[in-house]
Amino acid sequence: MVPTLFNHYEDMFLLHSSEVFCTSPSETENSSLCFVTLKNETKTECTNWHFKLLWLIWLKKTWLVFCDDKLKLLSTAIISRFGLVFGCIIFGLVSDSFGRRTAIILDVFAELVFGLVITFCDSEGWFRLIAFLKSLFGSANFYMGIILVCEIASNKWRSWLCVLVMSPRLLRMICMVPLANSAPNPETYSFIACIYCCFCFISLRWSPESPQWLLFNRKIAVAEKILLRAAKTNGITLCSTFKIRPINCRAYNSLDETTTCIGVMSTYNIRMLFFVATIFWALYYFLWSSLYVRMYSEENSQYLLIKVFCFIVMFTCLTIVSSLKLTLRYLLLAHILLTGTFSAGIKLFRKGTIHSFFASVALASGLVAHALILNITPRLFAINIRATFFGCCHATGQLGSIISYLLFLFCPTSEITLMAVELAVTAVLAGLCFIIPNVDERELPDIVKDMDYFSELSKPVRWVTQKTNSPSREEVEMRVYSFGSTQRSVSYNHSDERLPARRIGCIRIWHVLINCIRKKLGMKIATNTS
Repeated sequence: MVPTLFNHYEDMFLLHSSEVFCTSPSETENSSLCFVTLKNETKTECTNWHFKLLWLIWLKKTWLVFCDDKLKLLSTAIISRFGLVFGCIIFGLVSDSFGRRTAIILDVFAELVFGLVITFCDSEGWFRLIAFLKSLFGSANFYMGIILVCEIASNKWRSWLCVLVMSPRLLRMICMVPLANSAPNPETYSFIACIYCCFCFISLRWSPESPQWLLFNRKIAVAEKILLRAAKTNGITLCSTFKIRPINCRAYNSLDETTTCIGVMSTYNIRMLFFVATIFWALYYFLWSSLYVRMYSEENSQYLLIKVFCFIVMFTCLTIVSSLKLTLRYLLLAHILLTGTFSAGIKLFRKGTIHSFFASVALASGLVAHALILNITPRLFAINIRATFFGCCHATGQLGSIISYLLFLFCPTSEITLMAVELAVTAVLAGLCFIIPNVDERELPDIVKDMDYFSELSKPVRWVTQKTNSPSREEVEMRVYSFGSTQRSVSYNHSDERLPARRIGCIRIWHVLINCIRKKLGMKIATNTS
């Protein structure tokens, strides 16, 4: 996921060009980046530039994006964001159909090709087209690594390994603009990304496919080889004739179900989860992008990073300690409230120590909230729709960022109105946190029907990771059906008939309110009768 650090075209209007020199004619009196003043005091636009690629090679350009007006820079950023919108959905479909590893290979290859092309591009129209295609074909690295880790790691290590894998993505959210501005020029920054993609091709040689995806798609022999290699790495001794033969057919019930995203949306719980997740991502990106653009458009933004990193370390330690008592969604709720409140408070204090303090807290808590979102979202959906729906969440997030950019740059409303909007968005996000189901200490939902957590396909993964013959806590919790049904367990000798999943979302709160009203009315009627 490191190539996400080099996808700087989606924030072009926040960048500046350094060490790019205007080639001036001999009769020039002085020159700047975009304009030339001749000896007769005539001011004209610069038409040729020289820049050093990788601090070594001089290249020539006849067009420079930074000499366009602010609106064209913004249009480049929006075009790049739209590439991510379509790319996240397309790669989700590719991943669910042809495998996680296939999507990653296509992404790395496209990153290399389009990165080289855009480095030497010298045309305004082609530059924006390639920026769109680079974002579209390079969008898999935003989330495919997280999905692969989720399906390979055991429940005990899943959150930690997800944080490790998503760390470049989290680092990018804070440091991308300063890193891109510290490079001699954007071309050098893009070329460095191409060099890194070559190393990614080498590492892909040892990257495995998801065993759970292989089992779901009946590629049993390939999954067995991967699991045997994993057992050997983990020091687990398996039978020499290791074969995946489930005791009953429950592991393959999902193979007869609808596999298209539109088809599974007919199930209430899946439909509710999809709408809640996409709305949450869109509103969160709106809130984060509004804060992000405001902070990095200020002149002294580089001094903010040290404070932000200090608060990130503090919030991360508090989150780790609090996770012993609180579930992930309540930790997410706390950080969302912190981010929204302090982001709105920035508008009251435009400068000074309080402004800097509020900005540091908002950015740090927003980053931790993003890590929690990336941990929770892929655990909500089943194997055959996981990548597509996770990609849709990223796509709606990019749309939220686009709306935030337009509101910030064109300022159609006052600061007080924007503050009220951010507080309202924070309140909605806080409400959605209560609708998202708990995912702590539970297996991934591998069977689509009713979105239950009875995960039979994950058993082979545990066979090659457990070093004890006694049933783990995860295996015991596999006998718990549906969302929120922690008090209802089933013995191992129970029949294969499943209880229907409990409905999630606002309808549950609505039923509680209706029951309370009915009880109160019943008590009043009883009192009046007596």
